[in-house]
Amino acid sequence: NMPSQSQSSLSFELAKVFPLRQIVQVGTEQIVSLVRALKKDGSDFLVEEDLANIFGRGRIEPSLEADFRKAVRIGSIQPLHADSPISLDSGPGATVGRALKDRFYMSCVIQLSFLMWTHEETSLAAALVESMLSRYHSQVQGATPDPDYEGILKTLQACSSQTSQYPWENHCAAVEARFPKSIRWFNVENSPLKSLRQNLLLGAMDYLYMAQSLPEDRLVVLDTPTSLVPMVIWAHFILGLTVLIKNTPDGDVGFGPMQSPQVMIQWDSQESVNPRHSDEQGSTSSNSLLMSSPPNIYLLDADMHVLLTTEPRDNDGTEIEGQECHRLKGYGTTFLRRLFNTDSLLDDDDPLFADTANFAVSIAILLSRKMRRSSPDFGPAHQAEDPRQCYFNTAHWRLFNSSHVLFWGIKLDKRKIIGQLEKLSGKMLSDMAMPTSLRNYVSGLEQPSDGQEMFLFENDNKEEFLANNIHKLTSWILAFGQVVDIESCHDLPLRILPSRLIDPSTLSWDRSPAIDIQSYFWFDFIRDMMRKDAIRTNQRIAGPGRLSNAISEKLFLTCHQGWSLFFSCVGDYDPEEISCQLLCIQQGVPTNTRTAERKNRIADAPLISPTHQWAALLDTEDSYVPKCATRVYKRTEYYSTRSNEFWLSIRYDIEDPDFHDRNSSQRRGGAQKYSLYASYSYFHHSLWAVMKTTPCNHGDDAGRSLSLALDVKTVVGLPFSYGPPSFIEASTRIYICLVKGDARARWLAVHGLTGDPSLDLRVLLRCNDCCEDCAVKAASARKGTWLVLL
Repeated sequence: NMPSQSQSSLSFELAKVFPLRQIVQVGTEQIVSLVRALKKDGSDFLVEEDLANIFGRGRIEPSLEADFRKAVRIGSIQPLHADSPISLDSGPGATVGRALKDRFYMSCVIQLSFLMWTHEETSLAAALVESMLSRYHSQVQGATPDPDYEGILKTLQACSSQTSQYPWENHCAAVEARFPKSIRWFNVENSPLKSLRQNLLLGAMDYLYMAQSLPEDRLVVLDTPTSLVPMVIWAHFILGLTVLIKNTPDGDVGFGPMQSPQVMIQWDSQESVNPRHSDEQGSTSSNSLLMSSPPNIYLLDADMHVLLTTEPRDNDGTEIEGQECHRLKGYGTTFLRRLFNTDSLLDDDDPLFADTANFAVSIAILLSRKMRRSSPDFGPAHQAEDPRQCYFNTAHWRLFNSSHVLFWGIKLDKRKIIGQLEKLSGKMLSDMAMPTSLRNYVSGLEQPSDGQEMFLFENDNKEEFLANNIHKLTSWILAFGQVVDIESCHDLPLRILPSRLIDPSTLSWDRSPAIDIQSYFWFDFIRDMMRKDAIRTNQRIAGPGRLSNAISEKLFLTCHQGWSLFFSCVGDYDPEEISCQLLCIQQGVPTNTRTAERKNRIADAPLISPTHQWAALLDTEDSYVPKCATRVYKRTEYYSTRSNEFWLSIRYDIEDPDFHDRNSSQRRGGAQKYSLYASYSYFHHSLWAVMKTTPCNHGDDAGRSLSLALDVKTVVGLPFSYGPPSFIEASTRIYICLVKGDARARWLAVHGLTGDPSLDLRVLLRCNDCCEDCAVKAASARKGTWLVLL
């Protein structure tokens, strides 16, 4: 809390400038309608009122407000897939819709949008709670006595998802550009110049508005440059105040007329501190950038008398975590500029940037050839065999497209990249010599001893530092090379990640002949770049704003800042059409079209157990006709609402002409109907373990009787079970599942038997460009027991 002597002063100062806002009298029906609409958005009516009573007092700079309104008005609605009751809605919801009609709420939305762009949401919500409580204990008129953390967090998320189109990054860049001699302080990871301290947030929530209302009689002063970037954006670009930063290495820097500043920031750095200083663990230490004393924020009168002070000790219980964001377009370019401009400023066309980008693309292509699908559900047998862990090469054009977006503004040279591939092919990454410009850069940092070769993974710390950063670039190229239609994702907001948040397995890719990629790897990787979240491990711990293990395992869509990431199997497709390693990213928040409710996640509902236990049976004939023996005549998606996500269950209504009840020793006569339930994360994980056929030159075998070898039998019915399949027998090595021509039956067959390590059964999915005979022969030519899905 604030010191007791300041409580009455703050309340008195605010009461003089801001009389208590009277609630506009509106009809009960209108209020109820608005409350319902905000709740469906995920926001909260009372929380929005509490926040607006604080932030709504600011008068937004007119040009910024006009640009903001123009950006957030634009919206679109597109279905998650054809006939889906879920759509991806972008643009204004109830929160922004009300703001577009009322400047009081627009002022609040703009400032919250900015704070969300520059700070991690859970820590920001906690800091707002602490600040609102401090204002209440300071007896500020109208202050909230019981701020709700969950309500504030959801309101912040709703605001962010509806306003992320606005380019806050341009304002961040405009501030940094004014300090060319101090760029190293801004480029360091977790720079304290780029995030608010708790006491500065608390002070700014009142002091800035008082300075705006009494521009000639009030002055806000910060005694260190901590939080410089957000304070300048908030005070100058948003509220239109004049800001002066004094005694910087670049001289006095002003935003607005320097003669009459309303906010003054004192640059008081320790020039002897090296911004690339490492701590004992070797990581960049943001603490080395902290100035000589913790920041204080003061409110002064025209005679420079201190009226109010908010000191760090006033409310240091909550640390606000900075979250610097950048669009996908040029993400890698910005990273390289910061990497190489730490000690000196290079020209934008310096060959070091292009050479590093080209080198990273070459390594990414090489690594893509080593990736293979893996799963913890696989048994120990055949771990190194191609069918069990299927290798896949990400198409070169996908990697080039990914690189083009990531390195926007850097001219990539495909001929140089291909030339490097020829030189590097067949070598371990530890043997890959860096390009000349990179070697010269490292030499400039620290001259190597005579005869020392500059390799990518030498033990020298500076080389290892550079190598790790090149490894980050390659992992980003590979990750976004898995995204369908990457060209439509230019505006995707991503976090500028510190190195410790890059998945550590990417740093050991040179240690083994193959790179095992689990089914959720790329999804989790990109999700963590979009937002700080729990990584999918067995040791995950649920916490505020993080996913519980149970939900995370079933998650197939996540949305942050108005952009949704989901598996490519979402939709009513044939499994043959799906490349299981690919992901989709689209702008929009998942919205139930029937209820207009919005959620930021969609997960599988718990599977519904069937009323009967059935079994797929073996046909004893020595020939078969390719067909679908078990028809799915209806598919329905059911979405239900939970606190933070939608749950999905897909029901498949099936007609089985030869139904067999496990509890009965006899087959039932006639067709039987029953239902099975599944969902998309199950499909994604199951397809990860499936191998597809290669094309052949033969025609379709439909309607023609085909002979069976002695160790080949057909399976009648769907092999969809909650236990070991009943049709497995020692004398049979190849099983043919009769699901030809029915995409939905083929999905259920894929789902039914994969992911069980107790089964030494591999699955081969026949594609339409391969005949049935060739599909069976392809399985027979390989070791082990196979299920061929026609």
